[in-house]
Amino acid sequence: MTKKAFFVISVLFSVSLAGCLDDSSSESSTNSSTDSILFDVVNDCENLELNTQTTNLSNGSNLVTILGVNVSLYHAAYSTSSVVSVGFDVDLDGSLDAFNNVSKGTTSFYLPMSSFSNLSNDRFVTTIAATATTANGVSSMLVHIANDCQVLSEINLGQLTSVEPGLDGYDFEVNSAGTTLSTATGEAIVYVSLDAGDDLSWSTVIVQMKADGGVYVECTNPDKVAGTGCDIADNDDGKWAFGEEVTISEGSDDTCSGGTCEVQIKILDRSTNKLIYESNTINA
Repeated sequence: MTKKAFFVISVLFSVSLAGCLDDSSSESSTNSSTDSILFDVVNDCENLELNTQTTNLSNGSNLVTILGVNVSLYHAAYSTSSVVSVGFDVDLDGSLDAFNNVSKGTTSFYLPMSSFSNLSNDRFVTTIAATATTANGVSSMLVHIANDCQVLSEINLGQLTSVEPGLDGYDFEVNSAGTTLSTATGEAIVYVSLDAGDDLSWSTVIVQMKADGGVYVECTNPDKVAGTGCDIADNDDGKWAFGEEVTISEGSDDTCSGGTCEVQIKILDRSTNKLIYESNTINA
């Protein structure tokens, strides 16, 4: 074969290959236009709440049944086009049960204890599906909710009903925290000690405070983010133990100022709203 003939064949082959490369590039460009969604969901363990039913028995005790859990999920969904919808399939039946059509936000819903399955003697879990949808795409993920969340950690799925003693035999003592109260917020106001009765779970009581002739407001428990009116701090063991002294402070509002504050404390049984204790007026 002459050099001239070889050159012509090489040129023809190059032209053919260039056409193949052009087709490949065009196809890749078409695929890249497909919409995609970045989607993430976080189980907010700290804001899970038990849903219980309490029946008062004739002997003064309470029959408490754990019915389920109120779940809070945070989600974020991002796409180059607007997110059309975000939904949650709570029972995995293929139909969405809860919706929150914003790009990021919190969704709360109820899960019955019957939806949880045992993995072992001390481990249980349930699963829900979360889906974000745009006009051109769908992104889904599974979210697991298990008893590594604190509010579920001590539950026995085989024994969801228990008899708990009433709170009639409880007594408390309230003393000034000795703070020179200013216009700042979050200042300690009084100490409250549990002087009679067994250890209390924070989920069983409501603590209220009235300051300087105002109205009673519910204080936030130690396992919650401080509210506006008043806030309780304990020793971080998750309960109000016999003999333990907790601190009640201002919340994000300046409840007490001017050096001193006249305060009264109420403690109620959360299951019945029955008054357990009410203090005299304390000069805090």
